[in-house]
Parts: sequence; structure tokens; C-alpha cells
Amino acid sequence: MKFRLFALSLIVFALSATTLETTSQASPNLKIGIAYEIGGPGDHSFNDAVADGITLAKKRFQVQVVATVTTGSESDRVLRLKNLIAMGVGPVIAVGEGYAAAVRQVGELYPNHEFVMVNDATVALINVTSLIFAEDQGGYLAGVAAAYATKTGRIGLLGSSPQSNKYEVGFQAGARATKKGLTFDIKYLKDSWGAAATAMVAGGADVIFLTTTGSDSEVLNAIVSANKNGANAGLIVVEPDQYVTLAYGTKKYILASVMKRVDKAIVDFISESVSGGSVGDVLDPKLGIYGRLYGIQNGGIEISLWSPGLAKYRKSIYLAALKAGKFSK
Repeated sequence: MKFRLFALSLIVFALSATTLETTSQASPNLKIGIAYEIGGPGDHSFNDAVADGITLAKKRFQVQVVATVTTGSESDRVLRLKNLIAMGVGPVIAVGEGYAAAVRQVGELYPNHEFVMVNDATVALINVTSLIFAEDQGGYLAGVAAAYATKTGRIGLLGSSPQSNKYEVGFQAGARATKKGLTFDIKYLKDSWGAAATAMVAGGADVIFLTTTGSDSEVLNAIVSANKNGANAGLIVVEPDQYVTLAYGTKKYILASVMKRVDKAIVDFISESVSGGSVGDVLDPKLGIYGRLYGIQNGGIEISLWSPGLAKYRKSIYLAALKAGKFSK
């Protein structure tokens, strides 16, 4: 969505020392493979976020990049990964959870080859690094923003799966820590999110936190329509999970956006690789999942404030980030 160009940004990761550093021992021979999701760069979503990280990394380090874009089938994903290995790349970065099964299969075939999963931590192989984000912390910040923005005292969350409800846990905690007496409207659906958003607004919700993935045009259109019919409602979104082409008359309905700093995670990984290190924190000791969890304190989660009404609470939201950075389910 490229919100950062227009947003009233709250740079949360300044809370800790997260300046990206170059290394004096960088290897000029590092060759990285990128397996992009369907569509490749230009999607305003995870493909672009990874590409942004690669662009930053190439300015800092002497690395070569070989990229490929899947057509979406499982067999094609497997073939793309194998082809990258055949081309002599070092680590292979797979963009998104759609690659999980393929990385698991190819990772078992090539146990000495390093793979990276972006925004997924389901592949339990020692040679797979997972770069994931603290959704509960992002949800906490969204809840704080929603509590400040609401005039009706009723706020909503729209998601696609209750199985991973970290956004919801953080959202409710952040909102309740900010304002008492709020009412929550939480809905998880596989589709028809636009109709659900319309129903939420009709029921009195004036702020909706959208945690689905893919295009959010359906929900945004519902919010625009509701406002034209007399409502006063807005959205808090997540980037790069969601994407939409914003027009001048519609972007005003985006109140804030929680940002996963995928670009930073990519630069961190490449920085470690060129210096001979690794990003290998233990994420799940029982399953054997390794990588790094990015939250507020290490610069992986931010929030941008779009609404002028929210901008006046910038300091309060900044202080809330101190709490959110320590929050976990």
C-alpha cells in the first residue's frame, strides 16, 4: 500500500537501538535466491516489502540476487525452489505462507541448504529460518488507536481465521488499557467481509480493525458507502498484509496502519549472512522452529497515524508502544 509516503508516522522502533549497520567483513560472493509469490514485485504487499528490503541490502552489501515468481501451483513452487538451488544461490528466501509445503519438501531434500520463510513459522527444519512478526503487539497498538478514535464506544475487528487470534488478543488488551466501557464486535469470516463491515457500522461500530490478507477494497468500499449514507466510520489496517489502490476521496477513511517491517527483517538476515552469522533464535522449542520474532522493541512493528484526529494522541500512543513492546499473548 506504500502508506508510509502519506502517513503521520509514529516511528516506534526508535525505542531501542535498531540502526542497520554494515559489516566490514562482508562476503562479495553471497548469492541470494528470492522466490516471490504470485505476481512478483508490484503487488503493494509482501512481494514489494521483500523487494524493498533487497534494495536496501544491495546498497549496503555486495550481494547478488536471483529472483523467480511462482504461478501458484504446489508443483511450480517446488520447481522454482529447486531451480534456484541449481543456479548456485546460497540462502533461498520464500515470500509468504503459500511456500510452506514446498519449502518443507525441498528443505528435506537439501538439508545443507538454507531457506528463509517470510511471515510464516510452520516449517520445523533446522535449515529453515522463519521471519515472523508480533501480531499481538501490532494488535495492541491498533486497539489503543481505535480507543482514541471511537466516538460511539463500539469498535470492531474483522478477520479470516480465529485459529490465529493474536491480533484480537492484543487489540482488546490495548483498547481496554486506553478506555473503559468499550464494546467489541469481533467477526471471523472466509469471505463477505464487506457485508460484515456494513453490518458492524450499522450496529454502531465506528472503527474497524481489518486483519485479513489480500485486497481490502471490499471493506474499504463498504466503509466509503456507509460514510456517504451518514455514518462516521474508519478503518485500521495492516500492511503489507492488505493492499488496495487508494483514491483521493477514499484514503481519508484509513485512520491508521499497523506495519510489519519486512524490509528490516530482510536486511537483518542478509547482514547476518554476509558476516557468516545466522538469524537463529528459538521460536518454538517443542516443534523446532528457528528464526526471529520481530516486534516493537527490535523495530519490526510500527504504526502510522493517518487521521488528524489521531495525530493529537501521538505522544500517548508512543507511550502505549512501551507497554505494547512487552505485551505477548
